[in-house]
Amino acid sequence: MRHPFVPGVPEEVVQLFEDLALQAARMFDRYSARAILHRIRWHYHIEKGNREFKCNNNWTPDMARWFMRKHPDLDGFFVIRERRKDYYDDDEDDE
Repeated sequence: MRHPFVPGVPEEVVQLFEDLALQAARMFDRYSARAILHRIRWHYHIEKGNREFKCNNNWTPDMARWFMRKHPDLDGFFVIRERRKDYYDDDEDDE
């Protein structure tokens, strides 16, 4: 099953990202979304022994944006670059 708010990313990965980000937010004002993704890789490869798990670096910005939208009190926790359009844009001008 895919998480509806981060297209293409397994729900279990999104949940783990959220859990780790909330844990980091208890200790830091800002943190690296990429570091959290590397921690997720460690979890699957080392802790779970799943050598087949693939974690795409391109997931990082979408998960960081999703996280800060879900937790508006932590807006700015991740430094993100602007992009022209993302999955969350509401305008229907492209149709």
